[in-house]
Amino acid sequence: MDVIEMDAATNRGIEEVRDLRDRVKYAPALGRYKVYIIDEVHMLTAEAFNALLKTLEEPPAHVIFILATTEPQKIPATILSRCQRFDFRPLTEDMIAAHLQAIAQQAGARLDPEAADILAFRAQGGMRDAIGLLEQVIAYAQGDINPEQVWQALGTVDKSRLAELANSLAARDIGAVLKLLDEFGNMGLDYRQLLSDLLELLRERLLQVTGARRKTKLGEDILLKTAPEIMTMMDAVAMGLQDSRRWTHPRLAAELTMIKICNNSGPVDEKARPAKAVKQAGKVSAPVTRDKWEEILSLVKGESISSYAWLKEATAFINAGSLVLEYPGNYKLHCDNIVKPEHRQVIVLAFRQVLGIDEFKVTMRE
Repeated sequence: MDVIEMDAATNRGIEEVRDLRDRVKYAPALGRYKVYIIDEVHMLTAEAFNALLKTLEEPPAHVIFILATTEPQKIPATILSRCQRFDFRPLTEDMIAAHLQAIAQQAGARLDPEAADILAFRAQGGMRDAIGLLEQVIAYAQGDINPEQVWQALGTVDKSRLAELANSLAARDIGAVLKLLDEFGNMGLDYRQLLSDLLELLRERLLQVTGARRKTKLGEDILLKTAPEIMTMMDAVAMGLQDSRRWTHPRLAAELTMIKICNNSGPVDEKARPAKAVKQAGKVSAPVTRDKWEEILSLVKGESISSYAWLKEATAFINAGSLVLEYPGNYKLHCDNIVKPEHRQVIVLAFRQVLGIDEFKVTMRE
């Protein structure tokens, strides 16, 4: 009765704030204070913030305002200057796992330590999300909870299978990767969640190899040993996850992402190598400078993520006033797709803006 919550995402106008301002004058019914929690406060309109400002400057003695937000940079400085700010940080996986153990014990369920670690891994620092996941698993398991039940309840694969997928990608074994994806499909998992979990596993491995997090037995079993190769794979997986939202069939997006990673020759960025003249088809060709190429990629990425994904693997040369996009010998899929009208239209605009060139041709290195 004395704690009132207001969702600013749906009640963001000046009328709602005026109504709130009129109600704060009433004394609490039971306690010493009346607490108003405004969730997602950054969603309030500028007029609503102005209406709230006077009340925040001189609040009644019995009123406490709690303004909650995930985007404090969107709150006007006039509001922030009248508040005490408390930043809540993500909890560590060890803290979450320990608390889940205590909750499970109170609920009369035995939570395996490894199962608790899995739930903590999936919660990504949020205790509320972790508790929600635990509730799902308790309802599913109906008793003692082991790791296999957790993965089944969450509809995804365990860390060891994710590590197996990461190792197959590192080994450039397309057959093994597609076989794993087929197995995961038969399990009925969400491919977007698979990409998200794989990205989190790679991040964890990156923290281990850089010394920011203690190494684990599972981490030592992953073939990726250096930060550059891990970051290269993370970049490809993140792009695939973003691109998958455009696809009607997420499985195709996941398969395409994995094939691109397997076809990539390694973490070395060929566009970052020193520019030098090379001979191509009997003529002297000059590489497009790194700055101009990055500008082109940025323009294309802003228009189409898929066009960017096909283009970024190429090395660009200017040959007798013509633009040549050269791909490695095993990138036939890229060569076929980059010339499709939907991609050609996007990249030609970028070429024209940066280089003043309207045409290009595609070749593969032998």
